[in-house]
Amino acid sequence: SAAENTMTSIPILLLLVTMMVPTALAQGGISNCCLKITGTKVHRDSLKSYYVEDPSSCTQNAVVFTTIMGRRICASQTNVWTKTSMAYLDGKNWQRRHTTLKQQRQ
Repeated sequence: SAAENTMTSIPILLLLVTMMVPTALAQGGISNCCLKITGTKVHRDSLKSYYVEDPSSCTQNAVVFTTIMGRRICASQTNVWTKTSMAYLDGKNWQRRHTTLKQQRQ
């Protein structure tokens, strides 16, 4: 009967979920993925870093910014603010690396 089929499929489903969740968490999935893109824009001096989400693990095509205060902002990769903020952080990091290298050589 249908009730018997449902009762036997529930333990199998629970077993599959139990096996999949630790794998997803270990790969940085689920908990680290943006669930939605926000339109939040903060001043670029408040941004500390960014990374692009892995499209094979996450459903959104997002760039995740981290602010100096530790807040995460999920932004669209195609947004102009996103692109300029990424370029700003890339330039800031490049300048910081080269300043450190110059100081080490002296």
